[in-house]
Amino acid sequence: MKRDTLDKIVNRLEHLEPDELRHLFMRLAAEKGLMQDVFDALRDGLILFDADGAASFANKSACAMFNRSRHELLRMPFERLVGGTCRWEELAGSGVAITRDLHVNYPESRHYNFLMSPVAQGSEYLLLIRDDTESIVRGEEDAEAEQFNLITYMAGAVAHEIGNPLNSLGLNLQLMQRKLSKLDGAARDALTPLLDSALVETRRLDTLLRQFLQSIRPGNMQRESVQLNEVLERVLQVLEPEIAPRGIAIQMSLAEELPELNADSGQLFQVFYNLIRNAFQSIPGEENGGIYIQTDFNDNDVRVLIGDNGTGISHEVMGNMYEPFRTTKRKGNGLGLLIVRHIIKEHGGTLSLASKEGTGTTVTITLPRADRVVRLLPS
Repeated sequence: MKRDTLDKIVNRLEHLEPDELRHLFMRLAAEKGLMQDVFDALRDGLILFDADGAASFANKSACAMFNRSRHELLRMPFERLVGGTCRWEELAGSGVAITRDLHVNYPESRHYNFLMSPVAQGSEYLLLIRDDTESIVRGEEDAEAEQFNLITYMAGAVAHEIGNPLNSLGLNLQLMQRKLSKLDGAARDALTPLLDSALVETRRLDTLLRQFLQSIRPGNMQRESVQLNEVLERVLQVLEPEIAPRGIAIQMSLAEELPELNADSGQLFQVFYNLIRNAFQSIPGEENGGIYIQTDFNDNDVRVLIGDNGTGISHEVMGNMYEPFRTTKRKGNGLGLLIVRHIIKEHGGTLSLASKEGTGTTVTITLPRADRVVRLLPS
């Protein structure tokens, strides 16, 4: 209802009959309720401040963002409601609109945009709070995907440049070996072991190069029915020669009748190979080292937990765990965890890490079941 209309009604109040007053107030209440419903339906938070800087109105989204009831929210001080981005004394009567970003860490990480806009001829202010967390996360994921693609492209280019001269070197060594076999005497006996050693090292470099390319570029998924417990057991069989001499205890709690996954078994093997290898490499040489592996499931997902009692990861390093070429290992390349995360995301799963320096690390992976029930809205 317009302000001039309200002024006319106020001037006529003393001339209205009781029935007319009752009808008028019922109409005003209905309009107020409608506007309240409209504002409550908005996704953005709205808080209106009067000329004294006191909150006079808040919608449901604002209450949810602050985790307060409407009554509690309206009693909170101005500076707290605007996240300390400005003071009312600086804003009151200025007619200036302000927009600022705010990153909240507790109880969860959220990114908000605050817009303070003057209303009612600048005497009051409307605070609009927009939650930008999802768009920022999407942007970070897009940037991460672009970064990963760039790394794989660079790795392929470098491997190609190394591979060509390496192949040429191998061919020339083979030609030298043939010519050397036709020689007689001490020269052949002296040069043959050296040439054989060079050929062995060349083949080893070629194998390492191919393995590196395979790990950095997982390729297209070849989905099939996969039993996760079997993949984990195969990984442990391959790693046993490295783990056994260290005396590290492996404790396993594999769920019986674990549902199958529709996944690429080779890529999942690579994931768990990397994670379990990281786990035992983080355990110092002393006794009492242990790795715990658990699988379980619910109606939608299969979960794998890999924990160790190794050196753990500091808070500073945890914040950069997925940056390429950043590693805590002396001989690591900093790409293993990045590749693991990429594979899990391509499978529609999630990866989470929990660690405390000096205590150990726990990695949790969830992957969608092959028989996952798709729930649709009723038609």
